[in-house]
Amino acid sequence: MGTLRDLQFALQLKIEELRQRDTLIDELELELDTKDELIRRLQEELDRYRATVSLPGTSAAGAVCSAQIEDKQKAKRKTVISEPVTLDPVTLAMVSHRSCDKSLESQRLIQAAFLKNDLLKNLDEGEIRAITACMYPTPINQGCYVIQEGTNGAQAYVLEEGRLDVTKDGVKLLTVEPEDVFGELALLYNCTHTFSVSAQTDCKLWVIDRKSYQTILMQSGLNSLSHSVELLSSVPFLQSLPEDVIMKMSDLMEETRYSEGDYIIRQGATGDTFYIISKGQVKSSALCRLHR
Repeated sequence: MGTLRDLQFALQLKIEELRQRDTLIDELELELDTKDELIRRLQEELDRYRATVSLPGTSAAGAVCSAQIEDKQKAKRKTVISEPVTLDPVTLAMVSHRSCDKSLESQRLIQAAFLKNDLLKNLDEGEIRAITACMYPTPINQGCYVIQEGTNGAQAYVLEEGRLDVTKDGVKLLTVEPEDVFGELALLYNCTHTFSVSAQTDCKLWVIDRKSYQTILMQSGLNSLSHSVELLSSVPFLQSLPEDVIMKMSDLMEETRYSEGDYIIRQGATGDTFYIISKGQVKSSALCRLHR
């Protein structure tokens, strides 16, 4: 009799184990479907970028680019790298220590140009500072070409002084003014220029190459991941979790910034987000109890 009960109990345990395994499989399949959809959307966005005739300069050109990039993501930092990148230690060391002297005015102009650009404005402050530090100056004489249609590009430019003409098939499209970025798609992948850029006047440009740009962003991503793992590992009730689980959680973490006085959570609102304070302090106006 005892043996039969033991068998029944063991059978119930096995049934419960199978049920939990089926539930886990369902959850993993749902997660896989979500990731497949994300990959599909990212591929569509990449295809739109590759099909885009990227024109530098004025807000009119920016509007053209914006119209072709649908379903924009929230205004938060998004690291943009389209080609597979490996962190070459030599390049990393060179980029990390490269810093071209710039006046405060030049630094502000470059950063303002980035913040106006649809492709670059969601980089975080540290990335923009690192890219700005790496940019080097180049003078262009009147009548000379910066970019020629049909050539491959590996640099992006910020104009500080002078005027540039943008032409396609010999037809002038627009004028590049100081504090404009152009050639930025070359930072993402090896592309063929679909326009020419030539100097109306003597010009001063700041240049960043693809290798340096991608190295900076890869290093920034690794630093961010390391910080997320360290932050999660410091939370007492998460310390018992396996390392691979912590890594997966860190991939899902999103950095959100709040200014002094902003509400993070309001009493009575539905809670579906878990917060970890990375920097700063918060104040709670009521005692709360956590429920499972």
